[in-house]
Amino acid sequence: MPRYVMKFSKGGYTKYISHLDLLRVFKRAFKIAGLDIKYSQGYNPHPKMGFAQPLSLGYSSIAEYLEFETVGEHDPGELAELLKRNLPEDVKITDAYILDSDASSLAGETVACRYLISFRMDISGDELNEAVSSYMAQSKISAMKRMKKTKRLEEVDIKDKIRSIEASSSDGEVSIDCLLDSGSQSNLSPELVIQSLIAHTGWKLERWDVEVERTEILYSDRIQFRHIDKTP
Repeated sequence: MPRYVMKFSKGGYTKYISHLDLLRVFKRAFKIAGLDIKYSQGYNPHPKMGFAQPLSLGYSSIAEYLEFETVGEHDPGELAELLKRNLPEDVKITDAYILDSDASSLAGETVACRYLISFRMDISGDELNEAVSSYMAQSKISAMKRMKKTKRLEEVDIKDKIRSIEASSSDGEVSIDCLLDSGSQSNLSPELVIQSLIAHTGWKLERWDVEVERTEILYSDRIQFRHIDKTP
């Protein structure tokens, strides 16, 4: 039975819909469309549906991925059209694929995510690039992270989890494009980059001044998508 993947964007007010609530939105969309999701076997069956990587509340995205299995085969393009009719306005399916991989899940094969951090500030391009270069030139980039087990804030070094970072400024609009480790092996939240960058530069920014958008999810070589245009 094929496994399907829907790529979608999430913006507007829907960026304040939680990960679990968004999953419920998709489940309802499948039900209204008359599509049966396949369930796992055992005493506690659950729908074979999940996101590649949960998106933090308040973040927008143009690169979210939902993977799922259905009872019976479908053309992924037709699936996409059926779902589009039953989703909120700000959740838009942008592509549909069949997943050609024996990997257990997209989440398990995620290696990095790209984010666009943006805010308004009166700063020149040269000043901005100098600040970001100085930030990355540190031998250690410290940030305070709340540990899952202890729930305590602890200082961590995040430098080796930042794969790349580039900044630009135009008419007071600052954009910082960063590629960060993401997944089960190594993971870095943009929140720690924002926190440590503001602390290093001394910029007079409040967290609510900053917008974050996920623009890309990168997977291991085991993940291959077959586009609907190539589907027999």
